[in-house]
Amino acid sequence: MSEWKTYKLGDLINVKHGFAFKGEYFSDEPTNDILLSPGNFKIGGGFKSDKFKYYKGDFPKDYILKEGDILITMTDLSKEGDTLGYSAKIPPHNGINYLHNQRLGLVQFKNDDIDPDFLYWILRTQPYQYYIVGSATGSTVKHTSPTRICSYEFEAPIEKNKQQEIAQILTSLDNKIELNLQMNQTLEAMAQALFKEWFVNFNFPNIDGELENGLPKGWRMGKLGEEFNLTMGQSPRGETLNQENEGMIFYQGRTDFGFRFPTNRVFTTEPNRIANKLDTLVCVRAPVGDVNMAIEKCCIGRGLSAVIHKSKAYSYTYYSMKNIEPIFKGFESEGTVFGSLNKNNFENIEITIPSQDLIKEFEKVANSIDEKILNNTLEIHTLTQTRNTLLPKLMSGKLEIKN
Repeated sequence: MSEWKTYKLGDLINVKHGFAFKGEYFSDEPTNDILLSPGNFKIGGGFKSDKFKYYKGDFPKDYILKEGDILITMTDLSKEGDTLGYSAKIPPHNGINYLHNQRLGLVQFKNDDIDPDFLYWILRTQPYQYYIVGSATGSTVKHTSPTRICSYEFEAPIEKNKQQEIAQILTSLDNKIELNLQMNQTLEAMAQALFKEWFVNFNFPNIDGELENGLPKGWRMGKLGEEFNLTMGQSPRGETLNQENEGMIFYQGRTDFGFRFPTNRVFTTEPNRIANKLDTLVCVRAPVGDVNMAIEKCCIGRGLSAVIHKSKAYSYTYYSMKNIEPIFKGFESEGTVFGSLNKNNFENIEITIPSQDLIKEFEKVANSIDEKILNNTLEIHTLTQTRNTLLPKLMSGKLEIKN
């Protein structure tokens, strides 16, 4: 067995604060400058490349991050501190800048006593994260600091090649997970493009090119409630909630949302409002409008609505809701501090209602794409579980790598 010793983070690294970028230059419109935030950290660590914020102003160029830089989230808005202290690594990028924001810490190595990839995984272990959350300040918003981070101690192999071997096993699993995520993004973009071509641009098979009142023959304008069934969520009693997999999975809102499917975090032993597998989930409370799909039968809280076309066309439902996301976002500031979308407003959104035959044709094509996305996601879950099982064993020396 390789020899291990105790290291202190402060002997190996410094943690540099980010720059205070000016809010007046924040933008939702894409630019070449992406302003990173704690929202770009996955629960459990790792880089999350969606829901970017962009920046349109000037800034010091030494706050542009490089590929492979390791960041630590210094602030967390969740009660549990789900991402506080965890690490993320800047991915390969061309033609864009990732910017080092003030709520993030940049790891700067003092020496080569530790392998950078091994340290990255140390910063994704539960003992480390429990230490950071346990020493955090704040109640509603949790904060940590470079001093607290650098006071953490951990065990590691003395031999650098052993550190590298451990890191490589975990990194290879992460890379496969990321590849599947990228495949899913490509597949969804294909299906969204097809939906737009058929149902927005009216360029679909067997059309004769003639429009009546701006719509293809057989189409009409109508209300969303005429075509889709809605189930508005209702949160179960707090004492029924648990994280021990007891009962039915419970989704509260955007906090649980992923790229396509939510993340399982909380369960309830008394489910009330139910969404079925492959129903579309829409956030109806601030922030309004984010869209996901139920990967299994689940209980939904008051922040969500479950939507399904009356023909049970689940792919058509999902891409229809994605298409009207901008309309949902309009309810974000409907004269209240916190935006919301009630059932009446939801059902009365005006939409185009196409022919049922075209919906069936779209469903045939889109279902095959969505099945691939689902299978990739299930593989991601398996790989993630494998990685999460190996992580504490490899990083503690309980599982020895045989050469």
